[in-house]
Amino acid sequence: MKIAFFWTWEFSKNILKDIVENKYFDVLLTVSQPDKATWRKMEITPTPVKLYSIENNLNIIQPERLRSNTGFFDKLGNLDLDFIVVVAYWKIIPKEILEIPKHWCINIHGSILPKYRWASPIQESIKLWDKKTWLTIMYMSEKMDEWDILAIKEVDIDIIDNTVAIFKKFENIWARLLYDTLLWVLSGKITPLKQDEKIATYCSKIEKKDWEINFKNDSAKNIYDRFRAYTPWPWIYTYFKWKKLDITDCFFYDIDLSDDDELRLWDVIEIENEHFDEKNPTSKNKEIWIICNKWILTLQKVKIEWKKETNIKDFINANKDFLQYNFN
Repeated sequence: MKIAFFWTWEFSKNILKDIVENKYFDVLLTVSQPDKATWRKMEITPTPVKLYSIENNLNIIQPERLRSNTGFFDKLGNLDLDFIVVVAYWKIIPKEILEIPKHWCINIHGSILPKYRWASPIQESIKLWDKKTWLTIMYMSEKMDEWDILAIKEVDIDIIDNTVAIFKKFENIWARLLYDTLLWVLSGKITPLKQDEKIATYCSKIEKKDWEINFKNDSAKNIYDRFRAYTPWPWIYTYFKWKKLDITDCFFYDIDLSDDDELRLWDVIEIENEHFDEKNPTSKNKEIWIICNKWILTLQKVKIEWKKETNIKDFINANKDFLQYNFN
């Protein structure tokens, strides 16, 4: 099968690596977003897919735009492609490209469509406490995530899984599932399934307010699930003495201390841990708890504005007044 891939970031690179090493497809072209400035240094940095393509002698192109790009359309058309596969490319693919391959364009999406359409299905699943997610392989249209489904694969979400962990699980199955699905398409052994528009749901756009923590209104479980959803970017954060404090590792306990007269809601306290959880092996000896509106959030690593990440005990050694601080 002759394939062109429209991919960009680290997750996409890892799948491309699996495909190349297992020789699932004849990769004629990889298409990636243009290089961009990253992080505070604002250095122009090649995308992970570009770096991998160069290292492995794959043809790579990075068009600034897709619409009305006749030169790019001609380049794709001359390759005599069987499929174009698009994963996390983050641009709408115009009709002129959709019609180029012999067997249309294929997209891979991290939910059971039509549930969680659009750009952040994994984060949405974690935030909403889902126990499972899915990979969906589908035909593409100019409308995002709306065309016929070709294959679906279920993936478990464990309580300690963050976004990176889910993508790692996807990486373990994605390439083979894609290969098998496209073979079924070529052999005529697959019947595309139309999506039911009546049950379609959409991912909310991730905005800054989503990762700022409000200990008054949020339960510890809700905060922890947002931490999982927004790891490794953009983390969750609060403010300590007018400085931004990123919470880069935490857990929660379903302990209710609302009737304890000696404790106040939203206090930071140090406590001897009597509630060891095997899923949270760092929870031993003394712990730092924040008494949330419901349940307990336990902090393990933080990053204060303009400083490096540190474990919570070292942070407290440098900021003694963090203990007994109240986030009211």
